[in-house]
Amino acid sequence: MSNKYDKFTRKALDKMFTYVGFEGFNEEFTKQHNDWYQQKTWTMEQSADFKKWFITETKKDLKFTKHMAEREFSWFDLKWGWKVSDDPYFSKQKELVHD
Repeated sequence: MSNKYDKFTRKALDKMFTYVGFEGFNEEFTKQHNDWYQQKTWTMEQSADFKKWFITETKKDLKFTKHMAEREFSWFDLKWGWKVSDDPYFSKQKELVHD
């Protein structure tokens, strides 16, 4: 890892992986599944907790403003965030599909 951003990305992935039972980022898991980010789920509460952590750490490590940190989280979560298991929108969509 060559720069602050790469180091922060690894730090964030380490943290994110702990929410679903890993000790940190698991490269072997990501190599086994091309869509590794779709293989695990977390709750809305866990996602919100991670978002709070991510924004705080982005501001500290990368010297981002709050707005920049929130935007960065949105991109990070879109690209790599775990699926949310208790999202009411998706629960409703599943009900519609099964009816």
